[in-house]
Amino acid sequence: MTASAAKAEIVCVTPNPAVDRTLEVPGLRPGSMMRATATRVAAGGKGVNVARALAALGASARCMGPLGGASGRILADLAAAEGLPATWTWCDVETRSCLILVDSAAREATVINEPGPRLPAEEWKRVSSDVLARTADASAVCVSGSLPPGLAAEALADLCRSLVSAGQAPWVDSSGAALNAALSVRGIRVKINREEARELLGRSLDGMEACAEAAQQLLARGLVSVILTMGGEGAVLATSDGCWHVAAPPVDSSSAVASGDSFLAGLVAAWTSGRDHHEALRWGVAAGTANALATGGARFSRAQFDSVLARIRPTPRSL
Repeated sequence: MTASAAKAEIVCVTPNPAVDRTLEVPGLRPGSMMRATATRVAAGGKGVNVARALAALGASARCMGPLGGASGRILADLAAAEGLPATWTWCDVETRSCLILVDSAAREATVINEPGPRLPAEEWKRVSSDVLARTADASAVCVSGSLPPGLAAEALADLCRSLVSAGQAPWVDSSGAALNAALSVRGIRVKINREEARELLGRSLDGMEACAEAAQQLLARGLVSVILTMGGEGAVLATSDGCWHVAAPPVDSSSAVASGDSFLAGLVAAWTSGRDHHEALRWGVAAGTANALATGGARFSRAQFDSVLARIRPTPRSL
């Protein structure tokens, strides 16, 4: 990889962005009147979280996706205020909002996601066109999150095919029918968690060996790489060169919200800066773990990341 390629931006696509409102409520009790001790409103959605984590790691990232209405303008302003570069596709919709309740006493988070606006197929075509125009010189493309209501699952697969045809091997982090449709596209990369893989493959995935086998089974569909994350047990990476596992170091977690997005950011940041599979996997696990130390989506510091990375074994276990 050349130095110029390493400096190129990573495009982070969020098909269903959201304005995230995070409330810290110690001792949260459903059915009671509670008072928040802290509030944060931020640009949200999985792709935005990936971009935020990439920025924390010193990588250049650009947010993309459909926005609309008053909420969309708020989200765009929030992203700009954070210093997150963005090229939004403005649509005749009202961007959704999501609520995150963090119980700092129990160290648990409850996430309430609105489904989002129904996006007409012609609007999605404009989103896809904007993404393809921007990704010609991108060092990587990440497509993260659910599709807006109203779109066929095949819409994600169509975008993936277009990106592969344009010379990209996009990272896809989705779920349900949209993920299943994307997996029919040869030449993509996939990040999936254990619960999503269990649902997709219809079998139990207890234990690291079972997860490694599942990742290799998905790879055989014609994918370039498969990452299967296992929470506190770390993650496995499967490529044509082999399969590896990295364990996550134990931490005193504040919230796991956006740890998967942070994992993907760490992995992609390492890969696009010329690091090998082994080091990329370590970076992914370190970023996902560091995120669990901070409240809010992908708000860990570089110092937290470096501290966690130093605790991860330098050579992942080969499977």
